[in-house]
Amino acid sequence: MSTYKLTYFDARCRGETSRMLFKLADQPFEDVRVTEESWPQVKKTIPMGLLPILDIDGVVLHQSHAIDRYLAKQYGYAGKSDLEAAQIDAVVGSVEDLTTRIPPIYDMEEDPQAKAKYIERYKKEFVLPGLAKLEKLLETNNGGNGFFVGDSLTWADLFFVNIAEYAVLMAQTDLNQFPKLKALRDRVETVPKIAAWIEERPKTEY
Repeated sequence: MSTYKLTYFDARCRGETSRMLFKLADQPFEDVRVTEESWPQVKKTIPMGLLPILDIDGVVLHQSHAIDRYLAKQYGYAGKSDLEAAQIDAVVGSVEDLTTRIPPIYDMEEDPQAKAKYIERYKKEFVLPGLAKLEKLLETNNGGNGFFVGDSLTWADLFFVNIAEYAVLMAQTDLNQFPKLKALRDRVETVPKIAAWIEERPKTEY
């Protein structure tokens, strides 16, 4: 039996989709959480200097999408056809677009007033329009009352829940304007194995 070691920061964000896939599959894994203090030293030891990474029997995968896609294929959450797999990738890319303006807000701007203006602009020009488009995309499948692709949960839905949560938090807003997306999040988070993981996982800011 293969052994899995997932290494990511002590946060949800780009590591949480993989964690949820492991939990859905009842697959044991080592959940290694890197602290801010230890990161400079850890960074020197990993491919490309980026997290997450997944060690599978000594073979190390990097890049979160590659890891999530691999696990989704292993456990049956990558779509039921090549077309569905491509649709999932398209959803994931669209959700990813919500995050492209986050680093300048928190890493490059120190003045509080300038940061507040940037956050407001980020929310109005990127996050809210992006969420509106995602809701319309969701509605093209079963009126938005199911999942993004096909008739069952896929890693696109997990990725949305985790990355949209991060984007919404950084933009200091919420999903209240997007009832279909909010309902999707609730559907995902009430899947019994996901709900159990949410209850037991370490409590982090994002």
